[in-house]
Amino acid sequence: MNLTHPPVSGPKARPFRNPARPLRLISVALAGALALAACGGGADGGPGASGAPSARAQTLVIAENEPPATFDPVQADNSTVDEVVRPAYDTLVKYDDDNRLTGVAAKEWKVSGDGTAIDVTLRDDITFHDGSKLTSADVQFTLDRAKKLGIGVASLVTAYDSTTVTDDTHLTIKLKQAYAPFMAALTRVYLLNSTLVQANAGSDDGQQWLANNDAGSGPYKLVSYSPNQEARFTRHDAYWGGFTTQAKDLVFRYLAQAATQKSALTSGDIDIAMDIDPNDWASMESDPNFTVDKADTNVQLYVFFKMKDSPVANKALREALSYAYDYDQHVSAILKGAGKKAVGVLPSAMSCFDSTVTQPGHDLDKARSILAGAGLSNVSLTMTYLKATAEMEQAATLLQSELSKIGVNLKLEAVTYPQYVDMLKSNKTTPDLGMIYAFPPYPDPDSVLYLMFDSRFINKGQNNGGYDNPKVDELVEKAQRLTDEGQRCELYKQAQHIIADDYASINLSNPQTVAVYRKGVTGFRYDPSHHQTVDVYRIKVG
Repeated sequence: MNLTHPPVSGPKARPFRNPARPLRLISVALAGALALAACGGGADGGPGASGAPSARAQTLVIAENEPPATFDPVQADNSTVDEVVRPAYDTLVKYDDDNRLTGVAAKEWKVSGDGTAIDVTLRDDITFHDGSKLTSADVQFTLDRAKKLGIGVASLVTAYDSTTVTDDTHLTIKLKQAYAPFMAALTRVYLLNSTLVQANAGSDDGQQWLANNDAGSGPYKLVSYSPNQEARFTRHDAYWGGFTTQAKDLVFRYLAQAATQKSALTSGDIDIAMDIDPNDWASMESDPNFTVDKADTNVQLYVFFKMKDSPVANKALREALSYAYDYDQHVSAILKGAGKKAVGVLPSAMSCFDSTVTQPGHDLDKARSILAGAGLSNVSLTMTYLKATAEMEQAATLLQSELSKIGVNLKLEAVTYPQYVDMLKSNKTTPDLGMIYAFPPYPDPDSVLYLMFDSRFINKGQNNGGYDNPKVDELVEKAQRLTDEGQRCELYKQAQHIIADDYASINLSNPQTVAVYRKGVTGFRYDPSHHQTVDVYRIKVG
């Protein structure tokens, strides 16, 4: 089965070794049969006619409001892609429950004294979904491919130079220079079956093939994808971690509307929902059939200004707009108290956060005064925000309303995340204002200050507004090369102040994440390093 993702172009592939028969997705007909079987046990998830647990009782169904643009792990810096590749792939390392790095495919590792080399020893019992073993060559291939493509997670590992393979379980990763967050960044680098990908490399290093195929070693393997409807996985029985009462089958169901997610959850058609409207989840907190799980996050909701060739290239206008927003109403009425006001561009839970940075409050008189002082009037702007995201929809309307009070006309445009990414590829198509969440891929200030504000990522990364300040670039890039946490924090704090004083963004909120799941689901835990995804291997169903 082929998915309906558009073809992806890319550089010419290298010759491949030992071509293997590619994994093909099971047909739509079989997917439909599985879906019917999954419904056979009823919403209660009880036993089937034979007395054995029904297919539905052994299936974990998770609602998501937006489908992934691809199943290629190189794009896992985006949460919708991270969500579907996380069950299917292993990484070298991950964060544990205490927010410390621990090994996955890496049995152990050692960083050299100068910080430019990492010796890694791999587990020897990991098998890919086609039965072949994961080896050092697969790690080398994965890192080299990300570097060559220069997209997605490549922005997290820009210091990567090369890998030297000693044998199947020993390798050395070499960096261009010391890069303190590198090990943290590896938590988003999913390891590929190099033989399989090279056998299907085509002309774009396997991007088109991986857009709808699986080359992983994770606990679940991809079975089928019905575009904009659902992605279906089943257990990889040879998974090195083994299974106890995890689900036999896994389904991500794409339900764009918050109300639809609530309805599907209450009817038993889904097990976990992460996009239910605050008014609805608040009413479910007293229902014993559901758990409403709230957790603090490193996520912030921003409005990024287009810094070039736009009315908001005027700093005075950016400042005035920042003072027009009602931040308190956002927390109380939109988030229903599940979150707090942002202070600057760095989430308050992250190390090196500086609470003394400039952070405007709601002051319409000051906003009007700034506009008048700059001779600005009759301003019209366009802002994009993501469809079917309750907080964004309400925040966009609130901002539009408050700006009208100071004489600024704001036109709203709802888009999908892939559409927004395409708009950012050119300054010409970048919106005047873009409302977007930032989901830091690892809990280090670098994941915000570098990835979102360094000029190297303008039009080719997450620098959403085209912010360009050489001093900020210098500070955050210097901090990457330091190992002393105090010295790094001092540089990051300077960068926070400069960005805040430039009014590069409106920092709307630092929301909690709220997931609602049905009775019988256990093991759910929010993972701040993988926001808006579920560690399905932890989940027990019953």
